[in-house]
Amino acid sequence: MAEKLAEKLALYLVRLRLVEESKTELYSYAINYLLLLIIPVSIFAIFCIISHNILLGFVEIISFLLIRKYSGGYHFDSSSICLIFSSFSLIAMALLSGIIRPSLYIIIILALCDTELLVIGPVISVKHSVSDIEKRHYRRYMNVILLICNIFFIILSVLKIYRLANCIAVVIIVVSLSHIICLFGKNKELYYR
Repeated sequence: MAEKLAEKLALYLVRLRLVEESKTELYSYAINYLLLLIIPVSIFAIFCIISHNILLGFVEIISFLLIRKYSGGYHFDSSSICLIFSSFSLIAMALLSGIIRPSLYIIIILALCDTELLVIGPVISVKHSVSDIEKRHYRRYMNVILLICNIFFIILSVLKIYRLANCIAVVIIVVSLSHIICLFGKNKELYYR
């Protein structure tokens, strides 16, 4: 669905002579990438507005996009499945952050997931050419972002703003699970570590 729409939009830009025909594939890829970002974020924003959770949505989307950008993780083969799963995941994380209660278990799971992300990350698909310099760059930024997220988790927990603290914890846990999936079965050969 998203790939076909991106291809049609790229061809439309060629017909308007805004894009060279030789670069159709590149623009199709770029449009597809934008759709994969914009559509789930838009659906999630609508959910947050309807459920009066705008601050939670802001905290979740910023932390998720930053951590996921620099940590990498599992990618679906189909953009349509990615769109559906991403939208569902964002909403599920927001709902889950309201259900779970602060506990030692959450702190232990968060610490394990932080450790996994720091030790294994970034996990990048072999379909994308990445240099060692880029991997070090991603690792450095991921470490800083995780540190900041964990500091916010601690501050929000101390202030007893548990829903936002849980939101950050859930995001880190979900991104870590995305990493772990890449380490097993057929996925093992598809990702750099």
